[in-house]
Amino acid sequence: KLGQQVANPVVTIYDDPTIPHSRGSYNVDDEGIIPRNTMLIEKGKLVGFLQDRLSARLMKMEPNGHGRRASYKDVPIPRMANTVLGPGNATVEEIIGSVKKGFYAETYQGGQVSDSGKFTFSVNMGYQIENGKLTRPVKNATLIGTNVQILNEVEMIGNDTQFFLGSCGKDGQSASVTAGTPTLKLRQMTVGGRS
Repeated sequence: KLGQQVANPVVTIYDDPTIPHSRGSYNVDDEGIIPRNTMLIEKGKLVGFLQDRLSARLMKMEPNGHGRRASYKDVPIPRMANTVLGPGNATVEEIIGSVKKGFYAETYQGGQVSDSGKFTFSVNMGYQIENGKLTRPVKNATLIGTNVQILNEVEMIGNDTQFFLGSCGKDGQSASVTAGTPTLKLRQMTVGGRS
């Protein structure tokens, strides 16, 4: 899908291992490549990939310093460092105020993504949105979907980017990462849970 529209045009996503003092930052990847900020999705279009030496050679592209491994015993593989959804122009109040009936996910407690792009994430705390206001709390809700479907459901993106620390698990390895995202509004999504 390189060069194709895979998300709503309001979506821009990049991965930058050079952000100072971030958990996923490093000066050189595990293959000796100087890392660089890599644009993945720009205005909804897929424009790049995270590359190690092997994947770059197979795809006839340049490595971009994303070859990482859990320890010296492991093989480097392409993976995230500091992945960020670029900010939009909306305030949190404007986003919530635009929802007649919906769900606001505030904190998460984990999740997983399969190779097919299907994901499930557990929401630790959330709220129902009714007529543009946060109302009843919802605990232990689950968000379910596929990455490309959800990227196309993004309607609004906030100007309140926040960063959180995590670990990226891939091929039995784990790596320290940071993720950044502002508040965003999806047209629709599958949510399971009780209020």
